[in-house]
Formats: sequence, C-alpha cells, structure tokens
Amino acid sequence: MQLKVILSKIKLYDEGMPKELLCQSDLDIELSARQFLFERTLRLSFNKAILYSVGSRKSLSHPLPKQWRDAMVKQGISVNNFNSAVLWHAYGFLFFGYGILQGLKSTYFLLKKQPNLGKYIYFEKLVVGNVSINPNKHNIVNWYLQWQNKSEKINSICHGVSSVPNFKLGDAVVVQTDGLPRLKGLKLIQYLFFSVYASTYSFICLFFNPIYGFLMDDILKSRRVQLACSEDIAEDYLFSNSLPFYRPFWTYLAEEKGARILFYFYSTNSEAVKTKSGRAVEYPWHLISWPYYLVWDEFQADFIKKFDQHKAIIEEAGHIWFSSSDIDVDVSLNAIAVFDVTPFRGVKYIQILEAPCFYVPKIANQFLNDIQEVLLGSSYNMVHKMKRTNIHTHKKYKNNIKVLEKSGGYQRINPDSDATHLIQKSIATISMPFTSTALIAQFEGRPSIYYDPSGMVQKDDRAAHGIPVLSGIEELKEWVESLNNDKVGVSLR
Repeated sequence: MQLKVILSKIKLYDEGMPKELLCQSDLDIELSARQFLFERTLRLSFNKAILYSVGSRKSLSHPLPKQWRDAMVKQGISVNNFNSAVLWHAYGFLFFGYGILQGLKSTYFLLKKQPNLGKYIYFEKLVVGNVSINPNKHNIVNWYLQWQNKSEKINSICHGVSSVPNFKLGDAVVVQTDGLPRLKGLKLIQYLFFSVYASTYSFICLFFNPIYGFLMDDILKSRRVQLACSEDIAEDYLFSNSLPFYRPFWTYLAEEKGARILFYFYSTNSEAVKTKSGRAVEYPWHLISWPYYLVWDEFQADFIKKFDQHKAIIEEAGHIWFSSSDIDVDVSLNAIAVFDVTPFRGVKYIQILEAPCFYVPKIANQFLNDIQEVLLGSSYNMVHKMKRTNIHTHKKYKNNIKVLEKSGGYQRINPDSDATHLIQKSIATISMPFTSTALIAQFEGRPSIYYDPSGMVQKDDRAAHGIPVLSGIEELKEWVESLNNDKVGVSLR
C-alpha cells in the first residue's frame, strides 16, 4: 500500500501527453493522467503482480510507465523493465481498442434519433438498485429529488443502466442515455471527422507513447463535449465515491459550459481504523480534484479539506441515499438493529493488500456473540443484517451465524434488504466500527453506538463521526440498560 501511495505522487512527463487532442489548454493533464493510471493500473492486478513477484522471487512484471518503474527500483523492488515496458505498450493498445469501441457506440447513439431531454441531470455508473419507479425508495435518484440544492425544473433524469426501462418520476422522465450531449448537423460532422483523425493520429503515436491509447476514450468524449451547445450540457453530472480518484477530462469542459460536477459520498467508512499503534496506510486521497463535494457531516467535510487542493465547494448534505431493494423488512418487536462488517477469507485480504487486524472472524464473531448475550438478558431482540455475503466470506463467520440462528433472540435479515427501513423499524442500532449505518440511525433519531469487543479502536477516532465507541461487553451492558432507564421513545415507521 505504501508503494501505491508513493507511485501516486510520482509525476509523469508533461511532454508525452496528448494535449493537442484533449481540447483544453489550461487543464492539469499530468494530474488527470496520473489519476487515470492509478485507477486502471494500480488496482487488484498490481497487487497480484507484487505478490507473485515476492512468492516466485522473480522481478516484477506489470504495465507501468517508466517513471513509476524507476520509482519502484528506488524503493528496492526488482523490476523486469523489458517485460513491464512490453506490457505497458500492450495495455496501451488494449485501451486504444476499448476507446475506439466506445467511440463507435457514441457515433451510433448520435446517428440515431435523439430524444429531446430538455434540462437534464446525469448519474454516472449507476446499477439497478440505484433507480426505482417507487419514489419512496432510498436510492440516489430519489435522494437528489428531495435535496434542497438540486437543479430546478428538470425535465429528464439520465443514467446508464440498460436494464431499466424509461419511466416518469414526478415531473421528470427517467431515461437511459450515455450521459454526453447530443450533436447535430455541422457539429456532428465535425465530431465524425475528428474521430477519424484522432484515431489515426493516436494509433501512430501509440507505438512511441502508450498514454495515447489509455486516453483514447477520453479524447473522443472531450471533443463531443467541446463541440456541444451549452443548452445540451447537463445541469448536473453526479459521480459517486466508488471510483474517487479519477475525474474524467471531459468534466472540465462541461463545467466551463455551466454544468455542476458533483461528487457524492454514499458511505462514510473512508478512513482506516485507528488503533493504539496508529492508523493503517490510507488510499491516496491527495489525488482528488473534484469541484463540488456532497458529504454527510462536518467530520467528512474535514476529511476532504485535509486533502483538497483545488478550493472545492464542500456541502454537508446529511444522509445521502444510494441503493435500495424491494425486499420487505419484517422485524420482531423491540428490535435492536445490528450491523457488522463481513470478514473475508485470508487470501482475499492478501489480494486487496489490507492487513486484517480488525475485520477478522474472531472479532466479528465476538461482536455478534456479545450482543446476543447482552440482549438475551433484556427485553430487546437482536436483528442482524450482514453487510454482504459471497464466496470470499470466512467459513468461521458463516458457521457462527448458523449457531446464532439456532439460539434464542436472534433474527437474521436478508443482506440485500434496505438498511434504512430496518433502522426505522428498530428501537436502536449497534454497528461495528465504522459502518455508515450508525450515522443513518442518528439521522433517523435512533440511539446509535459503535461496539468494539476487542478494545482496539480508539474512542477519540475521528472516523466515528461523533458516534460513541463502546469497548467490551460491560460497556455494552450499561448502554442497553440505559435504553430502559431513559425510556427511549421512537416512532416506528
């Protein structure tokens, strides 16, 4: 992880960038290219390449630019420069092919009869659970419509989920598009000629500098935005924190033409857990360059301010909904909602380069077992929603769940159900540090705590967002007793 942070700070050569094709003279192209390459080349494949190099005692072979290969060598990593250079060029050709394919799709879309969107907004990279015909679902589209600073008098809400049919939501039509503006007449002809020219020019340059291949898709998108009329640009373009570091080139042009580029957090668990030995190495948030951040609270705002170097707008927007499902949540009376973090098998942690010091079966199981023990002696029932379950879930954790299900006072909820609905039907909430459900409960007016059975987590950790951190079963017992003593009253919805 330290290597990835180091590489993220090593600048690439400006003179090797395709400035003449990106339609922007004042853009920090080097930073954008570094953001792009971090997201595309320093993810899981890089982790596996490093691990294979260590395990096989062979020099590292991975597609990296020369500046990053040199930096790796300075860090004492043996790098196979020839293989890595070949892979670097090969990846350039692969991304060039992908860019051309996306360009052809864009051309096909532009040549079709294009709908009149009017004033519209666009959500980047949504999935089925983010869009619903039901206005009461807690998804990002519905959240936007109730956000006080939304763009007014919107005619269309656009997204890229192909499996969702178009429908009406309030006064707006929810429609699937590719997110980029339409072009007509001479503008369309100019785009087509530029696409042929840029593809040919980039292909030739690709033999000398693979960055032309990596950025082919962005080159074509940037030209499409540059040629568009301002009235065909979206009012808002919204990006989530699933891919936080790369801000696409074309968004700078869209911003110049009046669009708001909004980056929203759908969760608050962005920081590593702080223990007595300190905080683990964090992701390179210094790369971010978004102009407008939507965060949950002042703690998340302070987190962004620590890294932001571009005088961005940071708005505290409260609980930002993201995804919801149609699964009904039916809970027992006097339910206390419990949210943990599913521990993975060891090999998964190795691949994602995370030291499993906290989110391990021993702590996760103790978290659940302690809560069940305390609640069995009270008038409350334990309703547990796992964060997720898949092939990487640790067997010890799954076996413990089976034991809990056979015991009394435990109810398991479908992991895909809506966490907010569960919280609304519960008396209080217990979360494992530092899942976002604790803050959702706070926004919903429910008593909310983080519980750490190990005592590892520091009570003053800023990542808790002001939510109390309880350590050990005795503190948990006292808190549960306080619920009775305070006669907490909440309206169940």
